[in-house]
Amino acid sequence: MSQSEFVAPVADYVQRVTDSCTWQENQTPLLADGFDLQTGEPLRWEGQMLSNLACQQNFLRTLDALGTLTDDAKYHRQADEWIGCAFEQLRDPASDLFYWGGHTSFDLLTLNPVLGNHEMKCVYPHYAYLYKVDGDVMSRFVKACWHAHIWDWATLLFNRHGNYEPWEEKWQAEFEGGPLPIIENTALSFVNTGSDLILSGAMLYALSGDETPLRWACHLLSRYDQIRHPETGLAGYQFNHRDPCRVRASFKEPFGEREDVNEVTVVSNNVIRTRYGRAAVTFLNVFETLGEEKGKPFRDLVVKDLEALAEYAYDAEDHCFYPALNDGTRLGPEHAMDGVGYCPPSKLEKVRADGLMFLSYARAYHLTGVERFREVAVGLAEGMGWGTLEAPIHFDASVSPPDLHNWVNSGQNDACALFGLLELHAATGEAALLQSALSLGQHLLGKYRVDDWIVSGGPDGSTNIDTALPLALLHLEAATRGDGQALPAFYANNTYFDPKIVIRRRQEAMGAQSS
Repeated sequence: MSQSEFVAPVADYVQRVTDSCTWQENQTPLLADGFDLQTGEPLRWEGQMLSNLACQQNFLRTLDALGTLTDDAKYHRQADEWIGCAFEQLRDPASDLFYWGGHTSFDLLTLNPVLGNHEMKCVYPHYAYLYKVDGDVMSRFVKACWHAHIWDWATLLFNRHGNYEPWEEKWQAEFEGGPLPIIENTALSFVNTGSDLILSGAMLYALSGDETPLRWACHLLSRYDQIRHPETGLAGYQFNHRDPCRVRASFKEPFGEREDVNEVTVVSNNVIRTRYGRAAVTFLNVFETLGEEKGKPFRDLVVKDLEALAEYAYDAEDHCFYPALNDGTRLGPEHAMDGVGYCPPSKLEKVRADGLMFLSYARAYHLTGVERFREVAVGLAEGMGWGTLEAPIHFDASVSPPDLHNWVNSGQNDACALFGLLELHAATGEAALLQSALSLGQHLLGKYRVDDWIVSGGPDGSTNIDTALPLALLHLEAATRGDGQALPAFYANNTYFDPKIVIRRRQEAMGAQSS
């Protein structure tokens, strides 16, 4: 396969998604989230054809990148029409929030929302393009998002669930900070939602010049920095926890008796993958966007995080990250009880070398030059069976990085691995790394391409349209050309829809009617 041939399969994929996932009966450019490879029909849930813009951001980035690389205006016209329609139909007039995310979607058959609540957990939208289409709508959404989720502006205690309802202006409130952790039994200051809030504020500043959202983004970032252990630098998932502690309840003695064991101090495998993986890549992207002066807090947090993780949780012998308490005490499945509390043994399994963590350390090395990050990235490559990265790698099925995340977008971990190789090549200029990336790109295209689809998982069943591989292949194409065109940055996002809130609201409504 020649270097220039990566664009053609991505263009074929974009056309296939457009033809198969647009519901022509309603004459809307909105897209269904997925496709059944057996029936040839868009996916449905309880008779509804879901269109969740939060589950389509990689496709938007792919359209944007394809238009930039090919200089063909039709891709940007398509994106403009699609997002313009989405802004009209998916925006809640009462709150300025979009009908999207983990617990709300939109039905293409009726053009009505499938309403639960507003939740964003590692969505990481393509804000630059959203702002390009309509800066006012995007600006109002970011402001609404903060107001829907923040409970206490003085401390920035928030919840991952927000309501579609009018809100009172608090943007000019005073941030006081204060001691952490906060004990509060209903708020959930998870870093997956926190990183989405932080990104939205930083990007609104980058696009509009408004200092206010950046100020709040930095305040919220500081909350996650403040909870790190003073000696190890390790930090957990959130800055509030419950009393009694639902995490401590899972642990056997002696950890189950320690008052310092809670949701703030336990660095489980999910914390490693989210804070030190997905959120770290996001904050590095913010740093690159804002530059050294404004982006320094984001760079500094990631450097402290990844240095601490490498020192206290990484094992260079087996190339794995081990769950730990934030004081550096390593944890394993044998320390927890199954079916009790909030931290089952499965959350204390080690994190094996994979594409996500490889990307996190490779991108950190590229943007910071910290040598320890390169060493860890090289070690993770060895752990994935790639050798030392000193010579070009020929990839085949036996060494393709396994997906260990159980994401809906199951092939994303492989795309992360490809992006990681491109980061190391950008940092070092070593030709062998680009040759390895080419080999991996060719292998992954063969692995995931089915009848012009670039599928998100296996060749059978269904696929969603948010696979990151097309975007990765376009970045690979740009690297082989050596041109300086800026393509949309990759975010290791999380694509999913969990209808439990929708179902609960339906049950509550039925109960109210029957009474």
